[in-house]
Amino acid sequence: MKKIFFFDIDGTLAIHGVIPEGNLKALKLLQDQGHLTFICTGRAPFYAQNLFGNLVSGLITCNGRYIIYQGKKLYGKAFLPEELSYYYEKIKAFNAGAMFVSDEVAVPYLLDDAQIEGIKDEYGIQRIQTNASLLPFYTFDLFYHDLQQRDTLIQAFDKELVINDHGGHGSCDCSTIGFDKGDGIAYLLKYFHIDKENAYAFGDGYNDQAMFREVGHGIAMGNAVDVLKQKATYITDSIDQDGILKALQHEGIA
Repeated sequence: MKKIFFFDIDGTLAIHGVIPEGNLKALKLLQDQGHLTFICTGRAPFYAQNLFGNLVSGLITCNGRYIIYQGKKLYGKAFLPEELSYYYEKIKAFNAGAMFVSDEVAVPYLLDDAQIEGIKDEYGIQRIQTNASLLPFYTFDLFYHDLQQRDTLIQAFDKELVINDHGGHGSCDCSTIGFDKGDGIAYLLKYFHIDKENAYAFGDGYNDQAMFREVGHGIAMGNAVDVLKQKATYITDSIDQDGILKALQHEGIA
């Protein structure tokens, strides 16, 4: 029976964009066995495609709102104009900033030169555009000036977004409560006619709770946040200790 596997990137599959050797081995093993493998991330489509597209069957990006299969866009749920207006106004009201993500580019909103300089390597300077207001947007990263402001933003968006901090370094990705990683997974399970019991998700962060909601096997990394571990069907070792391979062995797959 064909199975499907979903992997968060940061802290699960990769460390600062680099995939440990054990995780590469795990992806190759699943590929050789004929299973489907998907990245499931809050990152931009072009970021995930560039670094990981040739290693997996496809990508769930933008925290569920943009799906790629075999290198081509399969699904996209862009923000409505009224949703964008709401986010623009609220971000401005809290003196914060954001980077809105479209299919091929990222557009800064109320970011200063220092903030843009700090992230140009991650996004790719050629991908950052300042005059693209009519593009469809699928997600955004929030940018804050200090931890107090970050916590204020988390509280202010509590009913609308799951905010996943990037390690206290001034930004965080945002998962919409109305459509998240779990909804992206549910779309693919229906698309491929695969039931939950043959679906596996690996994660470490707050936004990965949505993944576990839609699969039969929710596997938390040893370095995962406590709330995710509480919802896991299995807790494996950390990312730098071959946690994914060990979990596959535990599940009888490797």
